[in-house]
Amino acid sequence: MEEMLKKEYGLYAIPEEVGMLIRLEEELNKEGESLDTIGFMPIVHEFAYAITPPDLIPFAHTGGGGIHFGFLTDFDQITDLHEAPIVCVSPTNDPPIRYLARNIQEFLSLASSVPHVEMLESFWPCENEGSMEAIQKDFLSNTDVEWNKKREMIARRFHKTFSTGALPVQQYVQEVLKERHEKMIIPTFDGLGIIGSADSVRKGQRFKLDDQHRQTEQELTRMRDFLASATREEKLAFIRDAYYWYILTPDYDGEVLKVVVELLKTLDLPTVVDRLEFRTGL
Repeated sequence: MEEMLKKEYGLYAIPEEVGMLIRLEEELNKEGESLDTIGFMPIVHEFAYAITPPDLIPFAHTGGGGIHFGFLTDFDQITDLHEAPIVCVSPTNDPPIRYLARNIQEFLSLASSVPHVEMLESFWPCENEGSMEAIQKDFLSNTDVEWNKKREMIARRFHKTFSTGALPVQQYVQEVLKERHEKMIIPTFDGLGIIGSADSVRKGQRFKLDDQHRQTEQELTRMRDFLASATREEKLAFIRDAYYWYILTPDYDGEVLKVVVELLKTLDLPTVVDRLEFRTGL
């Protein structure tokens, strides 16, 4: 666990909420229980998937479908993870990347606002509040009475540990998505976009990726030619789009992965490079 935390977090201080989550799970385990009951377990081993953005630090998972949550550093623009947005990665669903919360504390309250945290993935972005309520009601009515008592007990422990409040899920998610879109200077396939600095231009160019997902020499040359004259924001947008478009592992689209790693190094993002190399085994 120690090596994973060191590689994933790099120079970032690990938020106390992560340690609290790990300790709560350990306490429950001693009692024969687990946060798995509410679908929100701490990540203590390497958990990132190929679709997990390189500037996302996973800290919790639901226990199903590889769904996990992480701190989005916006390529190290965020200096304190307490202020980092929280993103859900759902590898087998569409879309696989879902922007969820402004910060960890609001996310924990969001997690406390549903009977099972995995519902946040399925509710994103749900525009029908009645449908959300019906799904929750159906979930509760179709669960075993004793199991539901256990779920409620663990939910209370979670609430007490983190002092969470209830949030209107639909309204909250729509608000944070709107805020994110207003900050973007370049949109990207994953929906996260690129957030510019104060002196950034408000519009940038995007590289048109090959429809057939090829990584031929011709395509790699075309990428490098674009990047040679691209702005920093355009380069970051390329990384986001490449991550979404290709499977960036050595066994799949390894040549494009090399282009991305080279690019990250030129952008002076050693923490992101270390994290990516750790995940891919480069």
